[in-house]
Amino acid sequence: MPDKKMVKGAVMNGYLRFVKRKWGIEGVKEALKYVGMDVNPKDGEWIPAEMATSVLMWIKENKGEKYVVEAGRYASTDLGVFTYIVASLMSVEKFIRRARDTYKTLFNYGEFIIEEGDNKATITIKNAKHPEPSCLAWEGALQGILEVTKTKGKVTPVEPDNEEDCKYVMVWE
Repeated sequence: MPDKKMVKGAVMNGYLRFVKRKWGIEGVKEALKYVGMDVNPKDGEWIPAEMATSVLMWIKENKGEKYVVEAGRYASTDLGVFTYIVASLMSVEKFIRRARDTYKTLFNYGEFIIEEGDNKATITIKNAKHPEPSCLAWEGALQGILEVTKTKGKVTPVEPDNEEDCKYVMVWE
């Protein structure tokens, strides 16, 4: 396990794009001030995970928990037109596996674990709760996978085996 939890700037920028879409540039300025930054990080640079989580905290404290879920959903569906079209042709199972592989490129800690069944998956994001709003964002991100793949389904948070994890059951038709 790394000494410091780090994420790529793209994670934080996904949340900030949602903030801009929902509350405009003033919302972005307020969120960045809350984080203690003047400008967005570059997508490819490693930043402390608490910076990205601070954007979620700002959303939760100033706008409400439901918007943290929406921010996660938005971040996972804000793919660009070409990527969105390609992703929409994938099965939900294949997209979940792609999400697991992508996780490794965006986070230097934790693990994205999938237990697949018939039209169902139990997904655990290990060591992801830092602090609590992260699990709300992951719930939204998983909802976004259903949306992108044009799959009818539902994501339900469940009690994780470890208090530092986020765990969900995703079912689909």
